[in-house]
Amino acid sequence: MCINRRRMLAMTSAAAVLPLLGTWIPAPLHASVPADLRFLAMYQGSPVGEHRVAFQSDGQNLVVTTHIDITVTVLFITVFHYVHDAVEIWQSGRLISVESVTDDNGTSLAVTGSASSDGFRIMSLDGPFLAASNLLTTNTLWDIRLLRESRVIDVQHGGEVGLVVKRVGAEQVVTPRGPVSTQRYQIITPNYAGSLFFDGDGQWVKGLMERQGEILEYALAS
Repeated sequence: MCINRRRMLAMTSAAAVLPLLGTWIPAPLHASVPADLRFLAMYQGSPVGEHRVAFQSDGQNLVVTTHIDITVTVLFITVFHYVHDAVEIWQSGRLISVESVTDDNGTSLAVTGSASSDGFRIMSLDGPFLAASNLLTTNTLWDIRLLRESRVIDVQHGGEVGLVVKRVGAEQVVTPRGPVSTQRYQIITPNYAGSLFFDGDGQWVKGLMERQGEILEYALAS
């Protein structure tokens, strides 16, 4: 699945795909704390890491902790190594702060950000950036609202990036609670692409992620 993502983003607008989404997307997640998520990252049928999302209530805030640790080796040679840790604090569905560190194949990245009166201020290795105050992030794959977005905050590299979403169709997905009916959506950003699978309650239950031309399957473990 090799995709020229930047070209695709330039050619496709969010307005073009929203009609495909509007008839199915369930209501946003309720104010209650979502259940933690743990996905096994699978490459060619073998586990190569994990992607975990933990949720914790802190007064009026929702604290979301993301941990990704994936290493792909071929013939005893590491061809892909990615570790990402982030803490996001949300209030009434809006991001109010983020801190993240990333090791992307040996390249160290760090992002911090906080809500301000004029938007959301981000600091990364590329310098400061002022984003819109109501954006989701590249980590909010768990949030069904992502499917309606056209731009997100990049919590790996900093700044904002474009997002294209297209509904693919219905698919059955095997989960720890048995087979479930899902809707599959293709997502494309400048830095990654793949597919997200959501069940009828708007819960993220599977992923297919393209990393450096290789496909990783996110299989729900808990």
